[in-house]
Amino acid sequence: MSSEARGGSGRSTINQANKKALLTWAKETGINLVQINGQRRYGGPPPGWVGDPPPAGTEVFIGKLPQDMYENTLIPLFQSVGTLYEFRLMMTFSGLNRGFAYAKYGTQRAAKEAIAAFNNFSVREGCAIVVCRSTEKRELSVDGLEALVSRQELEAVLRRVTAGILSVTLHPSPGRPRTQLALLKFSSHHAAAMAKKTLMEGTGGMLGVLPCCL
Repeated sequence: MSSEARGGSGRSTINQANKKALLTWAKETGINLVQINGQRRYGGPPPGWVGDPPPAGTEVFIGKLPQDMYENTLIPLFQSVGTLYEFRLMMTFSGLNRGFAYAKYGTQRAAKEAIAAFNNFSVREGCAIVVCRSTEKRELSVDGLEALVSRQELEAVLRRVTAGILSVTLHPSPGRPRTQLALLKFSSHHAAAMAKKTLMEGTGGMLGVLPCCL
């Protein structure tokens, strides 16, 4: 057997063991992890959360993660500096993580403490992670709306098919006569991204709109 084959077998064994540890941890703690659209999410909000979602500046980006490291290790680590509102781990179809995640805290102070504590932190020997402030884009620009579509009509449709929308404003489309541009504001970057995906895959065609950017 080649060294490459042996190495692959070793990684597979480690991955299966870590997956089993994750399932055991989730069962013991009662933590619910929801996997959808290439990511696995905890919270948003977590159990017992009261009030509005946290403001901008409370989310951190986590990079250079070992691909067989999961929430049973990561959530307790990042919870040690503050209350987590949400934790999202990007996943591959094979069950490995994609090497990065996002942790949203209840306060901006906790997010800053996470960056100070865990940027260049070694989660394993020879494996230092990157932790920095996440750029949270919460707005979606939707161009090409028919001139007869009203703000109330658009907002009603969006609230049926998306979550987390805060406001809708309509403006004349620049350079496109008899069409409108909508600016949509959401409660989080995740909500904006999911709304963009929904519009592009289905509802957008029904309304004749063209999502163009986050």
